[in-house]
Amino acid sequence: MREITAGQELDNGFQHPDAVMDEALNWLVRLEAGGFVKPAEKARFETWLDAAPAHRMAWAEVKTVWAAPETLVAAQQLDMHIGSQPIPLRKAARTPQIGWGRQAFAAAACLVALVGATYLAWHAMPRMLADYTTEAGERRDITLPDGSRMVLNTGSAATLAFSEGKRGVRLIEGEAWFDVVHDAAKPFHVAGHYSDVEVKGTAFAVKVEGDADTVSLQRGAVDAVHENKAIAVVHLVPGEMVTASKDAMSAARTFDADQQLGWLQGRVVIDAKPLGAALAEVGRYFDGRIMVLNRELINVTVSGDYRTDRAEAAVASLAAAAGGKITRLPGGYIIIR
Repeated sequence: MREITAGQELDNGFQHPDAVMDEALNWLVRLEAGGFVKPAEKARFETWLDAAPAHRMAWAEVKTVWAAPETLVAAQQLDMHIGSQPIPLRKAARTPQIGWGRQAFAAAACLVALVGATYLAWHAMPRMLADYTTEAGERRDITLPDGSRMVLNTGSAATLAFSEGKRGVRLIEGEAWFDVVHDAAKPFHVAGHYSDVEVKGTAFAVKVEGDADTVSLQRGAVDAVHENKAIAVVHLVPGEMVTASKDAMSAARTFDADQQLGWLQGRVVIDAKPLGAALAEVGRYFDGRIMVLNRELINVTVSGDYRTDRAEAAVASLAAAAGGKITRLPGGYIIIR
């Protein structure tokens, strides 16, 4: 984390969507992470605090998160992973006397990440190249040029390759289900990050997530081909799935249709998963941010059957099942402790 010295200002890269919460964040950065504070600055803060009940409510919420011991742990993790890249915060102080210690800045950065993380441009770049995209919680049914059907799940992006007699889709991110029109002369291809699925007429799903592609076959037959041609092709029959990573292709294995394809009916099924994994799955449908401060909850096993259009309620239910408590902040942020 770059250390900010006297006379420097924080980058004007983030503004919380809730104006009052944004002001509370700025005051917290000034008062808690900035070192010495002049009496006049403290007086201005008291004036702001007394100006409206909403100010006190926002300040109480921000202070609650700041005071949690887990915030320091998260700040330390943030500090280690970000390295030399500063997290853009809204300008919080213009007084040249303020000198920022490395960990104080990391803690302030962590807090802002909790209640309003900055969206980096490179996250959006792949989606700019896509022909079809979906936002969090959205599901989109698309008829492809050859009459085949593609259903994009939440937070997904795909680009088409239908030209010169070819039929194909590249899944840039997320998950999609395909019902392919049979054409023996023109195989249909779906490319993920590391795999290429070739079919002539069938129904299957492809998911690209992290460092792996997962192919799940519902009907028909497919060949899953790794980008490394030295890795053996895996042939799937209905009810089987395969995972391709950077350097390997798993063996074919059976899957639970409710868990793998429940999203087609607007459901997400969690069957005895650690809370961290369950939140990662449900969180795909939540148009907000989730942060678990109590790390002891991460590995608690949870289960449930939830509606994808009620993702926030699902997050709350999973947190409660793991023994956690949640705090909702303006702008769609959930803190679990």
